[in-house]
Amino acid sequence: MMESRIIQFPSAALACEIYGEGKVGLVIEMGLGAVMAEWRRLAQRLSKRHTVLLYQRAGYGGSGISALERTPGNIALELHQLLGHIPHEEKVTLLGHSQGGLYVWNFAQVYPELVRALILLDPLSPEDDRFRTELTDAEFRKSGVDKTAGLRMNLKLTRWHLGWLVRRMMASAPPFYYDSGFSKEERQEILESLGKPQTYETALAEYAAAHDKNELTELLDRENKLACPVTMVTHDSALSCREIEQFGGASPEEAMKTEALWQEIMGVYLSCAQRGELVRAGHSSHYIHLTDPELVCRVVEGLDQL
Repeated sequence: MMESRIIQFPSAALACEIYGEGKVGLVIEMGLGAVMAEWRRLAQRLSKRHTVLLYQRAGYGGSGISALERTPGNIALELHQLLGHIPHEEKVTLLGHSQGGLYVWNFAQVYPELVRALILLDPLSPEDDRFRTELTDAEFRKSGVDKTAGLRMNLKLTRWHLGWLVRRMMASAPPFYYDSGFSKEERQEILESLGKPQTYETALAEYAAAHDKNELTELLDRENKLACPVTMVTHDSALSCREIEQFGGASPEEAMKTEALWQEIMGVYLSCAQRGELVRAGHSSHYIHLTDPELVCRVVEGLDQL
C-alpha cells in the first residue's frame, strides 16, 4: 500500500509518500538533489515490516520552494512540521543518506524525544571541510569531493534551456551509474528533476549551508552525546579508491589518502553518540541504498531488536 500526499504548512508544501499501513515508524531523508523515484523500491521493501515515510525536501521534485533558508536547522524544522501532519509512532527511526545524514543527525539533536534510532548511510560530515585543509590542492581537485562546480555548471545549462543536455549527461551518472534497473517512469521522474534549474538552485543552497561553519558549530558535541542508538553504514574503501582514480584521475596513493580521510571524518559521528555501531558495506561505494539494499534492510531489522 502506498499513499501519496502534498502537505502545506507555513514555509513550504512538501510532497511525500507513505508505504505500509498504520503509523509511520521509519523516515527516509535523501541525499543532495535526490527525488523519491530513486528510493521507492527500497521503501517498498522496508514497508513489509515498517510504515515508511519518503518525502522530498522543499525545492525538489513535487515539493514547493521554501520561504526559509536551506540550513540544516530549517530542514529539521520542516521535517518536524511534516510529521505533525502525519500519524507516526511516538518515536521514529530516521535513515539519512549522504547529506541527508547530516540532516537527521541535526533533527535528533533538536527533537530527541521523537527519535528512536538513527541510520546514517555514508553521511556528509560536519567536518567535511577537512578535505580542503588536509589534502593538497591537486589531491582535492582529484577527490571529487566538492560538488559546487558541477552544480553551478548544471544550473547554467538548465537556465540556458539546455536541460536536455544535462539529462543526457546525467543519464550515465549517479544514480543511474549504480542502478540500471529503474522503471521507465522512475527514470523519467529522476531525469525530469535533473533538467530543472530549481533542482540546482536548491542543491547549491543546501550544499553551501551544510558547509557553513556558523551552521555546524553545535552539531558535534562529544560531551553531551546523542542518546539514541546510531548505526553508521559506510562504503567499501577499495571500491571508493577505484572510483576516485577512475573519475578524478588520482593516483592510487592519492586515492587512498582521500579515502582514509573520508572514513575518518564520517567516524566523528560515532564519537558523539552514546551507542554507536559501524557497518561496512562490502559491495558498495556511495550509493549503498541502490547497490546493497539487502544490507540496509538488515540494519533496519537489527534495530527492531533494541
